Amino acid sequence: MKRVLLSIAIALAVVTAAPLPGARAMPTGRAQSGVVVDSTNAENDFPNGVNFSLSFHSDVDLSKLKVTFRYTIPPEGASVYEEPECDGGTKVQCTYNLKSGPQLFLVPGANVNYYWQVDDDAGNSVKTQPATFIYDDTRFDWKSMTEGNLTVFYYAGDESDVRSLLQTGIEGLQRMEQLLNTQVGFPVKVFLYDSAEDMRPAAMSSSESPERGVITLGEVFFSDTAVVAHDVRPQDIMRHELAHIVVRQAVKGPFGNLPAWLDEGTAMYAQSDLLSNEERALESAIESDEVLSLRAMSSASLAHTSVNVSLFYGQSWSVISFLVDQYGTERFADLFATFKAGSTVDKALEQVYGFEQDGLENAWRESVGLPARKSTGQQGQTTPLPQLTPFEGNGGGSGEQEAGSGGGFAVGAAALLAALAVLVVAAVAMTAVRRRR
Repeated sequence: MKRVLLSIAIALAVVTAAPLPGARAMPTGRAQSGVVVDSTNAENDFPNGVNFSLSFHSDVDLSKLKVTFRYTIPPEGASVYEEPECDGGTKVQCTYNLKSGPQLFLVPGANVNYYWQVDDDAGNSVKTQPATFIYDDTRFDWKSMTEGNLTVFYYAGDESDVRSLLQTGIEGLQRMEQLLNTQVGFPVKVFLYDSAEDMRPAAMSSSESPERGVITLGEVFFSDTAVVAHDVRPQDIMRHELAHIVVRQAVKGPFGNLPAWLDEGTAMYAQSDLLSNEERALESAIESDEVLSLRAMSSASLAHTSVNVSLFYGQSWSVISFLVDQYGTERFADLFATFKAGSTVDKALEQVYGFEQDGLENAWRESVGLPARKSTGQQGQTTPLPQLTPFEGNGGGSGEQEAGSGGGFAVGAAALLAALAVLVVAAVAMTAVRRRR
């Protein structure tokens, strides 16, 4: 889940007025086979994770017992079991720290379903009653608005503004469901942060790459939860991240991830418009024939190269717009259904459109007035990705986008300041943003 770019990110929204629920009290298991559970507990340690503990006594020494902590984190999480740290003889204290980090990131609102199990060497087993712990960002006093299956959690800002964002989220969700011919039938949560800095501990990309000086504005890690910062164009950030959630639902299954250009391009298509730097980068690259190779845009490793990220987003949007405008929405939805059924990228494109990625790239190039790109003759490769300097030059706002299984949006600090400056100038000049779709 995760992206980094000179653009925006997106989230979800909804209408109620109840604080985020937080489960704290844990049920106590009863005795069997000489083991009596005295207590269980779970303590929130945001942003580091959750500390779970178990206390029990037994007439059997700990050395002859096996204690297991078992949990799952819906909606995607598989059942996991871990061996906790335990001390004592016949009276035992066990602890397990469920850490939040790159290997297992916990977003605000994550439900941890868990129980403890104690087994003796005779095959007897004692299990505590299953319980759920809700992982909260405890720094803020959260309120919520909910409508339908969309909920927005917030702690700052005007209530009417939040309600407007909620409505944008609902409309964006419905539009993308119609485009991809799918239905998001589960509750969706959006955590709206007042600033990117407030949101930083709640973003996976910040946890993975804190040294890169990247400011994350929105992200989807779990398929039912988004985090969004209010700093820059939150309406489009919401549209973008909602699109990632719909995309995940449209291709949900046991198969691999979509290519980054399709995942991010579809999310970009959900926005009201490109950012001005993305539009300029795309126009400049087309004019000089320095557009990116479509196959190179398929990999998450793109996020770690020196390519112009604004161009990546602008070109991804342009390719998706070409597919939808040229061949229609029905075939675009068929493409996602074909991926869901288990096709590879090239086979899915061939089945739906009659060309693979190289053919798509050249059809798109022709549509923008560029000559066909010659293939290297190797399956899965084309002309190498050009190494570009940041579009805006010295002091310009280039960002980095991470294209992975998640969805999200982050910008470099300079890019964020540049974007804010553009918005201020536009407001003063009373100039309306041109909508491309």
